[in-house]
Amino acid sequence: MPQSQKVMPQELETEVAPTQPVKLNAMLTEPVFGLFMRMAMPIIFGLLVNGLYNFVDAIFIARAVGTHAIGGVTAVFPLHMVLISISGMMAGGMASILSRKLGAGENEQANTIFSSAVFLAVVVGVVFATLVLIFKNNIFNLLAMPMALQPFADLYITPIALFTAVSFVSGVVSDAFRAEGKVMQMMKMLAIASLLNIFLDWLFLLVFGWGVAGAAWATVLSMLVSLSYGVYVLKVSDHLINFEWSKCRFQPKLHREALSLGVPIFLSYTGYAVMLSAVNIAIVSVATTDVEILISGNGIFNRTFMLIFLPVLGMMIAFQTFAGFNYGAKQYQRVAEVLKVSILTSGVYAIACSILMILKPQWLFMLFTNDQELISAASEISSITFIGFFTVGIGMMCPALFQALGYAKPAAFLNAFRTYILLLPTLWLLSSEYGVLGIWWTFPIVDVLASVLIGVYTYFFVKKMTAK
Repeated sequence: MPQSQKVMPQELETEVAPTQPVKLNAMLTEPVFGLFMRMAMPIIFGLLVNGLYNFVDAIFIARAVGTHAIGGVTAVFPLHMVLISISGMMAGGMASILSRKLGAGENEQANTIFSSAVFLAVVVGVVFATLVLIFKNNIFNLLAMPMALQPFADLYITPIALFTAVSFVSGVVSDAFRAEGKVMQMMKMLAIASLLNIFLDWLFLLVFGWGVAGAAWATVLSMLVSLSYGVYVLKVSDHLINFEWSKCRFQPKLHREALSLGVPIFLSYTGYAVMLSAVNIAIVSVATTDVEILISGNGIFNRTFMLIFLPVLGMMIAFQTFAGFNYGAKQYQRVAEVLKVSILTSGVYAIACSILMILKPQWLFMLFTNDQELISAASEISSITFIGFFTVGIGMMCPALFQALGYAKPAAFLNAFRTYILLLPTLWLLSSEYGVLGIWWTFPIVDVLASVLIGVYTYFFVKKMTAK
């Protein structure tokens, strides 16, 4: 593959001192809000297109197979999220290092980081695929999955587990594009996976009648095609980073650094899996009737929530790239400014979504099913849970700041704080005291409390950083 370029695209050279040339590009000089939005919008679009498949996937499963099928997929989704979190840990940690190395002009080192990350993704993917396939029935029991849902869960998770390594490598390639600033390439990978997945869902479920297994194979095949496109683009076009076979091996020091920086992503994604598992277990424990309906209702609510949440994730990804690049160039004031811009922008979006999902969520849930009991269950969950959603910008951007700047420990702690320290004990307390309603009220209470504490901590950190 072609060797990496030695300068950033469209960059200028200037002199701030007679002996010290400094590289400047748009990331370091353009107005923050406009550049942030131009970086975020393609990522948001790509994530929405990609996330649409999760949403449509659930619609196809619910309508083509039934309520128990979407319940089985919901019940096993925590396991799927754990695999996604491991992928995110490896890819996100690598991207954090890459963006800072590229900002500092260390392109050869970036090649080493990327190539060794691909190798690690393959090895770890094979290991976890083996573990899931051997112990899946034990995992189902650990998740307190009702027996009526387990056959559907098995049909869904088996093909996905088989191709775990492909998923992990795809995440590394996609995040490498993002770290380089080529967000359009990242968006195209996501769009290919999503649009093809939707088409294959229709083909496999409605035309061939393959049921839940068809939805899983649609996911696997679309992911393979998306990765093939990413590899092709890396091979035929010029990039600041390139894959080199000679560097495709274990690099213990680099892997430790990348994984430590990726731990916040792992804790965040795994926290979502833990939350889903804890909610399912709480439902089984406190609901006296309609357990399957409540799990299925929570399933279609969470598919909807994930689609609504993706623009915030896109803003966070753009923010991390912007912040890491400028921090590497010692532009601390711009780091603080983009943090403020990202929190305010995501906050405005979150308020608009909250109004809709509190007052009139039914119109979305009716896409999944005609079962009024299921729609009613999902609507009640939505009307309570979204009360605290307006704080999502603080809860996402502040931990992301520490990861982008290379502060692994505070990033990990802040990502773990909401779920592991606040949410789990609050969920246990409120569900024990107030039953099913207590489960749903846990989320707005924890969202507000966590955002206040995380926001205060980050404020003092940024104040100290900009004092430099």
